[in-house]
Amino acid sequence: MIQFAFSIPTQIRFGAGISREAGAAAARLMPGSAAKKGVLVVVDPGIQELPSIRNIFCSLEEAGLRAQIFDQVHPNPRDGDVYAAAACIQQAEIGAVLGIGGGSTLDTAKGAALIASWGGKISDYAGWGKVPGPTLPVIAIPTTAGSGSEATSWAVITDTSAGGSGTDGTAAVPSPHTKLALGDPHLSPAAALVDPNLTLSLPAGLTAATGMDALTHAIEAYLCAGPSGAALSNPLNDLIALEAIRLAANHLPHAAADGHDLAAREAMLLASTLGGVAINNADVAGVHCLSEGLGSLYDAPHGQLNAILLPYLMDFWLEGCSASHGCRERFIRIAAAFGAPPRPQEAVGQVVKLVRALKLPSLSEIGVKAADLPAVAALAEANVSNTSNPRPMNAEDYRSILHRAMQGELTGR
Repeated sequence: MIQFAFSIPTQIRFGAGISREAGAAAARLMPGSAAKKGVLVVVDPGIQELPSIRNIFCSLEEAGLRAQIFDQVHPNPRDGDVYAAAACIQQAEIGAVLGIGGGSTLDTAKGAALIASWGGKISDYAGWGKVPGPTLPVIAIPTTAGSGSEATSWAVITDTSAGGSGTDGTAAVPSPHTKLALGDPHLSPAAALVDPNLTLSLPAGLTAATGMDALTHAIEAYLCAGPSGAALSNPLNDLIALEAIRLAANHLPHAAADGHDLAAREAMLLASTLGGVAINNADVAGVHCLSEGLGSLYDAPHGQLNAILLPYLMDFWLEGCSASHGCRERFIRIAAAFGAPPRPQEAVGQVVKLVRALKLPSLSEIGVKAADLPAVAALAEANVSNTSNPRPMNAEDYRSILHRAMQGELTGR
């Protein structure tokens, strides 16, 4: 007997040019008299003068809204970014937050709306269900096809309050144990305007890394399981995750090769948003547990880390798949979504082939040191999504996978 729940709290509008509706969306969502309110625009550094982004600002002006720009956002966003953006909200008549950019910027926008509405520190809201009520409305406009943050109830923020230094003694790298996942339905954007035009001409490396983030979301959402071993996904979510996998598998190489291929860009942005919906109704798993641990220590690009680690985790999961819970069948369907023969191991092979084709860096090229692997493994075991792996995993399992990835045993590096 099938029984499940499914939710998309965000109103999603998708299509080329849809971002020009930002002003109308903000005016509709803002409480009270919109004409007297401002909009905090949290935007990726350096992109606000692009013609496509200027069109968004023009739409705010046409709606009679005042835009205040905040562009102090780091990759792997930090609590300081959030607090500074929240201070801007509190110092002006801000009635909504508009995030324009990649996952780091959208997560910063969510965090700023949260802190401005409820105060406290980012660490107060770590985990699931800690937000006491609605925040200022957030409108999300992604400019990369990867994070899916426009469709999720999550924000991942680095807590730098503990201080400390990196493994080389510098102070520029955040300490371990600082990358916090905040999850709550109240963190979901009120609206998402998903415009493929905004992703045109992204550099190939960024396209590849963010695209692998989207693929990782879809695969982990489809494979993740609860403590009993049963899938966390549901029949409706399965359809969404598999379509996201199919879109990424067929279009990511084309999007990375030709930044002006609108059909490929559109497909990848749809894959990204669908991946966000999928993880929001299931979870991520061990790939994110490790990539968030590594991101805490090295501040490395999240999508690159996911790309490197995904085939190793899939190989580990497949090796221990429980036939009774249909795990191997899920690998077969992933292989089919790639257009490959219906064999479980083919799913892993297709991901390996894709990562090789995209020519992403290895862990050692990113600068990961063997001495740090035990600490990263411990962070992964402590991650909120560790219990969602298709097979149980502990710190030793994670350490072994990291060692394999460092050696390039699976991908041939």
